Amino acid sequence: MKIEQDVDGARLIMESMEVGQDLLVIIHGGDEHHIGGVAIAYPTRSHYRDAVTITLNSMSFPGHKDYVIANSTAEKMAKSLERSVVVTAGIHIENATKPQIEEVVRTVDSMTDDLIMHYKSHE
Repeated sequence: MKIEQDVDGARLIMESMEVGQDLLVIIHGGDEHHIGGVAIAYPTRSHYRDAVTITLNSMSFPGHKDYVIANSTAEKMAKSLERSVVVTAGIHIENATKPQIEEVVRTVDSMTDDLIMHYKSHE
């Protein structure tokens, strides 16, 4: 599955593929596509009550803040779809303003919702 959106002239791309029961999601775009952060999230059944929690681990390359998008996307998808998710994220917009960054975050969140709906409709 591939979703593309424009934010102030910057093209954002979210691609996904199923790896067995797990999902791999790649988010990239802007002026320079790269991998800046990686997150893994998976559901864990509670030992004490009838509930599922999401365990999240992440890493980032020095100087990159892409883990923020990777974390939120991985956690949201794992919780909604109740499956393990790995997300890589790398979006670079040269001299991005705070409003541009906020719009990128909102757009990626919306793209995540679209991806969740896609997988839910194919369950």
